[in-house]
Formats: sequence, structure tokens, C-alpha cells
Amino acid sequence: MRFRTVHWVVGLIVIGLTMVWARAFYGSMQAYHQGEAYLNENQYIKAITFFDRSIHWYVPFNPYVRQSAQRLWEIALSAEQEGDIRLALIAIRTVRRGFYASRSFYTPRQDWIKKCDAKINELMEIEQNNREAQRGSAGPDKSIPTSQETTGPSTFWSIIVEIGFLGWIGSVIGLLLSAHKGEREARFLTSQAIAWGTLTLMFFTLWLIGMIKA
Repeated sequence: MRFRTVHWVVGLIVIGLTMVWARAFYGSMQAYHQGEAYLNENQYIKAITFFDRSIHWYVPFNPYVRQSAQRLWEIALSAEQEGDIRLALIAIRTVRRGFYASRSFYTPRQDWIKKCDAKINELMEIEQNNREAQRGSAGPDKSIPTSQETTGPSTFWSIIVEIGFLGWIGSVIGLLLSAHKGEREARFLTSQAIAWGTLTLMFFTLWLIGMIKA
């Protein structure tokens, strides 16, 4: 009986994780295609917004995350060539922020983050030189750049993600264990099943919201 319960728990966890992966994949795909549509219309800010959303739907083996990062990089390079350093910085910072926002116990695509850090420094130097050239005799701009601030995930929502996930797993286990009560406890079993089922739904919803907000 316990062996069967373990099988049920593992099976539900696998199904739940598969559902989460599929939802993230679909959300990332939709955001990517919307970003492509705006990019084709030369609406760069809207395109950046949707590519950013696509990256925030990060899950392992999701090709749209990498493709969105590549599109943002291309927007930055194109803007740099046209002299629009501001737009280039927005695009590059979006890539960097997106991957930092997706980190949990590890930070995904650190190669992209390092690549963006180097590019941001380069663009900031160009921007500062442009400002100094415009200021002329007024002297260099001594303001402190903030481009390299690490934009990590929200601490509050990261905690909510952990609570939601652990609560969901615990509720599923409680629901399965309560299903093996005797027939004399059928009425009590029904009320327990409703309680555990409600908790399972609440924690699962909390987990999904936390992943989106974090």
C-alpha cells in the first residue's frame, strides 16, 4: 500500500512539473511570436517588451528563451549602428535582467549575462563620450552609472514560490494518504479529501503566481 502511494505521489509530481513546463513553454512561445510581429513593424519598444516576457517564462530546454535573447541582442546591435545608444542599452539590459529574474538555486545562461555585462560597459562608455562631446567645456559627466546593478528576482515572490511548491507537494501527499482510511470513516474521509484537495489547488495556484511575479 505504501509502495503504491509513493508511485501515486511521484506520478503526480511528474504530471505537475510537466504541466508547469508546458504552460511556461506556451507562454514563452506566444510572447516570442508577438515580439516578432512588433519587430517586423519596427515597433522596437513593444518588441523588447514581449521578448522580455518570453525570457521570463524560462524553463530548461525552452528554445524560445534563447531565440528571444538573440532577437534582443540583434536589436541592440542594430540600434548601436544607428547611434541610438539608449535603445541598445534597453535591449541589452532586458536580456540581462530576464536571466537574473529566472534564477533560483542556480543562474541560467551565465554566458549571456557575462556577454551583456561586457556590452553594457561598452555602450556606457560610448554614451559617456557622447555626453562629454555635447557638454564641451562643461567637463565630464561624473554621475554614477547604474547599469550594472544586479536585478535579481523579488525576494518576496521567491519565498512564495517555495511555499507554494512545498505546500502543493505536501497537500498531494496528504490527499493520497487520507485516501487509505477504512470504510467506517467514509464521511470523515470525504471531508478530508475536500480539505486536502482545496489546499492542493491553493498551493498550486500560489506556486504559478509566484513563478510569474518573481
